Amino acid sequence: MAENTERDNLPQATVVPKRSTRISVVWIIPILAAVVAIGIAIQRVLSEGPTITIIFNVAEGLEAGKTFVKYKDVNIGQVTAVRLSPDYSKVEVTAKIDKSAAGLMVEDAKFWVVEPRVTLSGISGLGTLLSGNYIGFEIGKSAKQQRRFTGIEVPPIITRDQPGRQFMLKAENLGSLGIGSPIYYRRLQAGEIIAYELAGDGKGIDIKVFVNAPYERYVNPGTRFWNASGLDVSVGAAGLEVRTQSLVALLAGGLAFDTPPFAAKSEPAAADTVFTLYSDKTTAMKQPESSAARYVLYFTETLRGLSVGAPVALLGLPAGEVTDVGLDIDPATMSIRGRVEVVSYPERLVARLQAKQGAKGEALARNVQQRHAFVQR
Repeated sequence: MAENTERDNLPQATVVPKRSTRISVVWIIPILAAVVAIGIAIQRVLSEGPTITIIFNVAEGLEAGKTFVKYKDVNIGQVTAVRLSPDYSKVEVTAKIDKSAAGLMVEDAKFWVVEPRVTLSGISGLGTLLSGNYIGFEIGKSAKQQRRFTGIEVPPIITRDQPGRQFMLKAENLGSLGIGSPIYYRRLQAGEIIAYELAGDGKGIDIKVFVNAPYERYVNPGTRFWNASGLDVSVGAAGLEVRTQSLVALLAGGLAFDTPPFAAKSEPAAADTVFTLYSDKTTAMKQPESSAARYVLYFTETLRGLSVGAPVALLGLPAGEVTDVGLDIDPATMSIRGRVEVVSYPERLVARLQAKQGAKGEALARNVQQRHAFVQR
């Protein structure tokens, strides 16, 4: 018993597992590599811009990894893929945009393919002959972000930040005018046509024009626009006179504007003011008549050479013009006779008589108004 008691009083050994006090050198490199990879991935996500899709009818000259998206000649993105749309009717171009330009991708932004273009009004895109086609970009005014766009086929004539003002012209037909046709002010190129479309009622053409600064300050509510295309030929006492704005206007068409001297002075016209487009300068700059009287004249002789717009004169002075030429039946004899409608402007002659003859002139003026003796010139 004594031996057992002594054995129990002896100290007992306890097994303690060995602690690892250091990491093996083998694991340091993989851990550092993982940390670096995660850091690079986070940095890439934070610095990466949006991916957008642009729909074009054709993708001539566009290549993934080579074609850039440019704004003001600065690269703001690059094309990453070019493929057909699901219905095979369009081309979908995917582009990665730089983060610095992410805020520009709004719903009314415009994209188009920049390539060499030769028109009668000028040559553009010559730089692409060496660098290749690229996608042009124009910022919009909206604040709503967007990632899918439809590209435009024709580059915009003007940019958003271009100084000047836009106006609307109403015309009966387009004639030889087109997008890019120049607009002149005193034979200086002051703007151009930026768009046109058929009027809502189908009876005319709405033409949008842009007048550059500083010429837009000379457009006021009394300004007249006219078609300056081709040659303006007139015959007067000095002989044959031929006028044209420029060779470009002669070939590609063009417009001109000016304010007639009788127009009241006023402030410059507001943007999008609507004007009438006249056929020529003479018609545009004609002073409006305060009063007019219309008459129907019948003739038994030939009306050959008489046409609408022909002048009506009194003692050789212009007193009106022909507004219609046709035929009529004389109810008394049942024979055909010539029918001519004219409009007279008695105020022209009355004003001259009153200014030169005083009271006597006023009496003569009243006599002129009563008689309206017209002489066909």
